[in-house]
Amino acid sequence: MGSDVILKLENVYKHFGGVKAVNGVDFEVSSNKITGLIGPNGAGKSTVFNLITGFSEIDEGFIYFLDEDISYASPQKTVDIGIVRTFQIPGELKTMSVLDNLLVSPRHHPGESLLFGWLNRSKAKNFEKKTLELAKKNLEIVGLTHLMNEKSENLSTGQKKLLELGRILMMNPKLILLDEPAAGINPTLIKNLSKVILDINKKQKIDFLIIEHNMEFIMSISDEIIVMAEGETLVKGSPKEIQKNQKVLNSYLGYSQND
Repeated sequence: MGSDVILKLENVYKHFGGVKAVNGVDFEVSSNKITGLIGPNGAGKSTVFNLITGFSEIDEGFIYFLDEDISYASPQKTVDIGIVRTFQIPGELKTMSVLDNLLVSPRHHPGESLLFGWLNRSKAKNFEKKTLELAKKNLEIVGLTHLMNEKSENLSTGQKKLLELGRILMMNPKLILLDEPAAGINPTLIKNLSKVILDINKKQKIDFLIIEHNMEFIMSISDEIIVMAEGETLVKGSPKEIQKNQKVLNSYLGYSQND
């Protein structure tokens, strides 16, 4: 796998009984890019996310991340190596403040061990200080500094999705998988979300793979688009190429250029 590719799926299959949810999917996600993953409902997009992140186990094929075979990696393993995902419904810790949601997000917190905290108080305090600094920095990145003391359950859907991005940044990701981030968000917050994702990609050098049905949003934000249909990879190209592709028009949008 070349240095310009961060993730590769090679002939990946996943069946649920007689349903071929993922049927020989092949695609690559380029480094230093935002990649959109689109297709009609039932195309297998969310199942692909589950396979990449270890929430489901592949039946056949291979998944590679930075040249490492992660075909059967656990969700914990995928997070540890730098792949972090969101779900369609935000999973914030409702009764905790926005800031506290970020503070509890890092994995392998020394405070998880009572013995470590007792024997290494200075190290634990130093970790907590750095974590607080990082949390405040990430809240600034996602534009939620003014809400840091607000209970997360009081946020709007769009703000909760920004909060989820802030929590992910606490995990030191290399690749972020977003599942329909624009769903249920008003146009103003969609613009804010677009800017945040672009800034994270360009300034933090973190790559994105994004499932989305909002075509205006995904076409405006992506460097490349992968299209799936009926569990298979249909085509990959730039947003302009995808919007003119006859296979996409027929299989996804449901009409031809002559209609």
